[in-house]
Amino acid sequence: MKDKAQIRIYDATTDLRLVWDGFDGDDCFSHFFVDVTSGHSTRRFCLGPCAVRGLRKLSGFFRTGSQGRVSLGFRHPDVRYCDLVRNDNDLRLLVRFEGSGLSEQFCVEKPSVQLEDDFLAEY
Repeated sequence: MKDKAQIRIYDATTDLRLVWDGFDGDDCFSHFFVDVTSGHSTRRFCLGPCAVRGLRKLSGFFRTGSQGRVSLGFRHPDVRYCDLVRNDNDLRLLVRFEGSGLSEQFCVEKPSVQLEDDFLAEY
């Protein structure tokens, strides 16, 4: 069985990778993180462990295209959020960490999306 999954959202200037890694064999991934590459720099936002439900939720957001917003929340080690919002043909990622006060957003214009969620077919 596969133990990781990824969703890639990108345009000519920005590449977002939402990565689930280290499936525990039951219902959770050990790590969920978002890598944001813009220009020549990459930032990683570690959100902590994530239940398979989070992968299903985000995968469904892209497969159906009917929702305008999807949100995931975590408590590792503080409260953290990852939101995706559709605006016309663009997609906005918001990452917030309550403990540190971090709040950042990234916009991908007319994004291309690659779903590497074969894991769900096996799970």
